[in-house]
Amino acid sequence: MLSVTAYEEPRFSILSYVISESGSSECFIVDPHPGLLKALDGGLKIKAVINTHIHFDHTLGNPRFRGKAPVWAHRAERRALYYAANMAFTAVVSGRVPGRIDFRLSEGDTLTLGSERITVLHTPGHSPGSLCLYWPGNLISGDTVFVSGVGRTDLPLGSAPALKNSIRRLIEELPGETLVWPGHNYAAQYPVTMAVNRRALVWAMNSL
Repeated sequence: MLSVTAYEEPRFSILSYVISESGSSECFIVDPHPGLLKALDGGLKIKAVINTHIHFDHTLGNPRFRGKAPVWAHRAERRALYYAANMAFTAVVSGRVPGRIDFRLSEGDTLTLGSERITVLHTPGHSPGSLCLYWPGNLISGDTVFVSGVGRTDLPLGSAPALKNSIRRLIEELPGETLVWPGHNYAAQYPVTMAVNRRALVWAMNSL
């Protein structure tokens, strides 16, 4: 059985997540902040760190995992200048040289923890390679959708039309009882079900 634990970084209201599987003690770390490693249960086996996208606030903790786990992101995030700029910001803010990111993830990929499966959803718009992680009942949404809001599109390589399509897809395809775990705690409430969040997402989508 999969469980998800959230860890908040106050500086950017960033939410990092640990997805763990009870039978194997395997876990994925999602969008780690710098202090996350110290908070982890030492018995967990870290299979990989996953960045929902590579904006610096979501990669600040990557350097702490160098030599401990691979770091994965979506293939569409691999743009030379875009990558270099975000890694430079990460180095400046974290004070550490970022580790290598393996741009190996694509739409529909299945990630496994023990016998459990997680599906990669490519949800571009906030960035070209923004992704969400879905398994029945849960969606880790990065900066694609928040509680009562959606990601911004005015950063380099952002796209309002692409984000509209991504939001529409999530609204139409995910069951209403799906818990949405956002990339930032902007609403002081998380997770929220897709059914509860849907009206706010439709309004935000139509405002893009």
